[in-house]
Amino acid sequence: MLKRLIFTLALMFALPAAAQLSPSVALSIEKAQALEQASKLGEAIALLNKLNVKRDFDKAFVDRALGVFYWQYGNNDKAIVHIKRAVDSEQLQDAQAWQTKRMLADLLLIDGQYAAALQYYYPLARSVPKEKSEQAEDVWLRIMQAHYQREQWQKVLAAYPDYERAMNNTATVSALSLKLGAQLQLEQWRGAPPTLKALIALEPDNKQWWRQLAANYVRLEQPKNAISTYLLAKRKGIALEPSEQRTVAQLYANVGVPERAAKWLKGLPESEQDAQTLAQQASLWQQAREWSQAISAWQLAAKKESQYHWQLALMQIQQGDYQQALTSLDRAEKGASKKDIALAKVQAYYKLNQFDHALEQAKVAQRISPDDAVESWLTFLKKRQKMQQS
Repeated sequence: MLKRLIFTLALMFALPAAAQLSPSVALSIEKAQALEQASKLGEAIALLNKLNVKRDFDKAFVDRALGVFYWQYGNNDKAIVHIKRAVDSEQLQDAQAWQTKRMLADLLLIDGQYAAALQYYYPLARSVPKEKSEQAEDVWLRIMQAHYQREQWQKVLAAYPDYERAMNNTATVSALSLKLGAQLQLEQWRGAPPTLKALIALEPDNKQWWRQLAANYVRLEQPKNAISTYLLAKRKGIALEPSEQRTVAQLYANVGVPERAAKWLKGLPESEQDAQTLAQQASLWQQAREWSQAISAWQLAAKKESQYHWQLALMQIQQGDYQQALTSLDRAEKGASKKDIALAKVQAYYKLNQFDHALEQAKVAQRISPDDAVESWLTFLKKRQKMQQS
């Protein structure tokens, strides 16, 4: 964009200036332009370099033309030298002088000489000729870019209102992106959402802006706004990555809506459904009191990692599925201690009225680590066994 701008500017002021040139210099300029248009830049440059120019204005104009040609030739250093000579000569006046200084500032910006470019941009911004008023916003944008490159974040933000005024209170993605970058660098989390919303209005299909807006709300500890942002992005056709779907699930869990959190985890691709994710999903279903969903999730988790047979067994006992619970407990050695497994079996066998098996498991628990709970079960089961036998 900047390269195209410089070439356009060069063409814009070449013709009016030609009327003030010496006839011989004007003829040489025309020949050089013809060579340039014939893709013979080297010859055009050589032609102008051979000129023996006497008048100061002629020198300024030739330097300006050489600056443009050298830039097109890819030699920025020489382009800057010649354009700077034209500027320093002070032979160019009014809009012509302003345009040439603008070219110099742009070349310095392209060359990474940001501080030097700014020394020209600020005076340019404050003295835009009426016939060049449409370029005011471009100058302020370059000022923002130069400060951004120098990591002068506050100055980027300070230049933005001037840019916006030059744009009649509108903005472009380029300027808003610079403003946003500065705000994020300064950790101005509260100022960033309006900027991001403006970017989304201009580029609704750009996932980057949606993602940054949601992340910004997370930083601000505004989970409901973050959730709304993700949901709106999805409705707008923005595909969410698995990591973002997990974020939405976590946000729902944080605001106390475990059912929706579980649904978002369940909606993850099959490749993302590892044992840990399934276990997290099962826990959320439990919090939501969706018992059948929780059992299904624990079963899937247990198929992938045997340690989850323990949680599955506990859920099955809670729901009265004691026979299946015993099967799960036989596979739960990695998920709980042997004593805890034995006591869970005591409960399952008791509920199935299999008191002999329950008593046997209570004795296993006693051998592992006797305590009041175990002794209580032993006493109770022995009494039930006697009652059953009598």
